[in-house]
Amino acid sequence: MKNSTHYLFSLGLINTYGMFVIDGRLFSWLIIILSTILSFFSWVPNILDQYMGAQYENEGVLLTRNRHPLTHSPWTIFYFLPFLYLVQKSHIPILESIISLLAISWISHLVLDSLNPGGLPLGIQPVFRNHPVKHYRFHSTRPQETRRLRLARIPFNDPKANKNLGQFGLFIFSLNCTRTFLSFFRS
Repeated sequence: MKNSTHYLFSLGLINTYGMFVIDGRLFSWLIIILSTILSFFSWVPNILDQYMGAQYENEGVLLTRNRHPLTHSPWTIFYFLPFLYLVQKSHIPILESIISLLAISWISHLVLDSLNPGGLPLGIQPVFRNHPVKHYRFHSTRPQETRRLRLARIPFNDPKANKNLGQFGLFIFSLNCTRTFLSFFRS
């Protein structure tokens, strides 16, 4: 997906977190402000891939869109666990919220990339697999082939998908802004 789509979808997911988890006017305004800034963090996996120069192969074709297992794997969400643990021990709620919002922004990038034909790399496929008749059989002629998590096969440059996913993120952002604005007049 395009970087603008990643930003807008991340904006929507962060504000979903704000609508369902945060209860209070001050924190709702803070989530709205932080979401506009921290949604740029959803670009980090693509920036790191460009820096590392990673490439991936899809159905025998070497693509220039980069997906490296260190940045685009679903297991990368565990990068945030040590930070969440340390911040929780320090009892500073604003830092805990910021780390949570950064993790949500990273997750939104992974969700959108799982809709692409390249998917998310899960790891290297094993050379041998269980077989009902034989004990083991050779699975692949290329043992370095990786497993992928794909939820759909939407091309990353599809204008309709980029537009609809971006509008979805903006819609959720506007819902949170409206809810926060109306709660200001309610009391």
